[in-house]
Amino acid sequence: MNRIWICCLICTLSLGSAAWSQEKKAGGRTEKVIAGLEQQVRMAVIKGDTSVLERYLADDYVGIGPDGNAADKSRTIQELKDGTLKYSAINVTEENVRLYGDTGIYNGRANVKLTINGHTQTADVRATIVWLKRNGQWKRVSFQVTPVQPAPTGT
Repeated sequence: MNRIWICCLICTLSLGSAAWSQEKKAGGRTEKVIAGLEQQVRMAVIKGDTSVLERYLADDYVGIGPDGNAADKSRTIQELKDGTLKYSAINVTEENVRLYGDTGIYNGRANVKLTINGHTQTADVRATIVWLKRNGQWKRVSFQVTPVQPAPTGT
């Protein structure tokens, strides 16, 4: 189960989309910066490149998986680096960025196709990712991922 939530964790790191629909609505430069960072992370994770995570995850970074367990920066990077996790697709279906001073809150939803220990899986997840500007640099400090459950049918 831990591998599944770590996969969702890394997926949430990469929810940025090439089609940034909120850009025109928000109109701000900072929203575009955060959107660009999210896109960089998404592309890197699909390639299995951990250098972007090493650069943008804060040293005190904490990710909370759908099972409530936490992972730090080193564990998150190692799971991708050692090949336990491999992503073949991350299709963002919703995203939004809100700013509060030097803090950016990213909310997104994505359909993900990944391989965990050789087993292919798909997941529909929502994520909240927190970015903080420290010493002039944007760092990802926190996130939480939640699997989306099918909508209930009428009774």
